[in-house]
Amino acid sequence: MPLYSRLPMKALACIAFAVSSGAHADTNADIETGRALFMQKGCYECHGVLGQGSASTGPALAPHPVPLSAMQAYVHDPKGEMPVYSKRILSDDEIARIHAYLASLPPNPPAESLALLNDGAAPTAQASAPPGHGSSIYAANCAACHGASGEGGVGPALRGIASRYGTSDIEGRIREPSGIMPRLYPHVLNDEEVRDVARYVAQLR
Repeated sequence: MPLYSRLPMKALACIAFAVSSGAHADTNADIETGRALFMQKGCYECHGVLGQGSASTGPALAPHPVPLSAMQAYVHDPKGEMPVYSKRILSDDEIARIHAYLASLPPNPPAESLALLNDGAAPTAQASAPPGHGSSIYAANCAACHGASGEGGVGPALRGIASRYGTSDIEGRIREPSGIMPRLYPHVLNDEEVRDVARYVAQLR
């Protein structure tokens, strides 16, 4: 008779809860590790910080990545211009964690919900910085590395950065990034968007 069949129901319930709780914790850890690997291994340089891809550098990988086995096989033996990542450079386990990160990313909001895309006219000076514009740019392009509220992650914390840098300095760092920070200007963010997100970052506390 199996051991578990002789355990009382209360003990079985505790075991089941412990297993499910551990699996959830591991999943969250995998996502965080996968996000860090995605940046450290340079995946973001071609596929975007949020796996959104680019017509000129690489296809979108998120929010619905290909099956894990297919991703592992392709990364180790890619086609086209993608460099080869041997298992010594990127193991199957590490790819699985990157896959978990990409699968965790939410889909983009529908285009009709974005105010900037619903008005065919160029934005006027008065409407150049609608309420929440900087925060929406931050959420789409910066939060994956610096945290949803600027608390830090793969990239440094940004809360209170205005005590050390002025808004123009923050703009300069966005335009001319250092380290592993991706270059978003001018191909992803234009001048107006850089100004708006810099103002938003400056007020993070």
